[in-house]
Amino acid sequence: MVLKHALPLVALAACSVDSAAPPWRLDHDRIVAVRVTPPHLIPGAVGQIDVLVAHASGPTTVEPPRAASAVDAPGGLFTAVHFNIDHWQIDGLDQAALDPARAELGLPADAPVPIEVTVSVTGPLYATKRVWLGDASDNPAAPMFTHGPDLQAGREYPLVYDVPPLWSVRWLTSCGSLRDDETTHATQVIEGPCDGELVLVVRDPVGGVAWLVLPVHAE
Repeated sequence: MVLKHALPLVALAACSVDSAAPPWRLDHDRIVAVRVTPPHLIPGAVGQIDVLVAHASGPTTVEPPRAASAVDAPGGLFTAVHFNIDHWQIDGLDQAALDPARAELGLPADAPVPIEVTVSVTGPLYATKRVWLGDASDNPAAPMFTHGPDLQAGREYPLVYDVPPLWSVRWLTSCGSLRDDETTHATQVIEGPCDGELVLVVRDPVGGVAWLVLPVHAE
């Protein structure tokens, strides 16, 4: 899971406020990912919410949401999402609180209950994150990946990060461009001098997410 040798240049050219921007483009205002730790909450557990935010001018940041809600949650479970002193959190509710939601959704008696949580950050920018109440699962570990930081203009750099089946990988950058940015084997194309970042976001099939942000410089 490391940067492989540079290849001769080919060419190429992310997503949010500018709908015309390619999905991998990092350097504009956008929410890259929302993380709840943990994303599956047993009764009594507390899920902390944070957001990976890209900016038109400046590096990406990890921020708490300005607001969070689950207004459409089944069975009145919107109360699980609330502000606590200085942050937004999600509470793992007991089985008695989850049973009406299970009945509404037609779920088995012991099934985890999904709720859709909408978060916002300065912009305003919005995103929705699915969280499960009633069982346990953690986020993946942060990706272990080495890249740069010093690259050369006029070169291509393979980006390889393998994950288990059914997981997903997403690459974004503000230095150069990317090909195959939603695959485990992407390519970063450095057309000219630049300073920016490379972001790797990894998601498992049960709502877990992890990311890595690396500085990139090319001349």
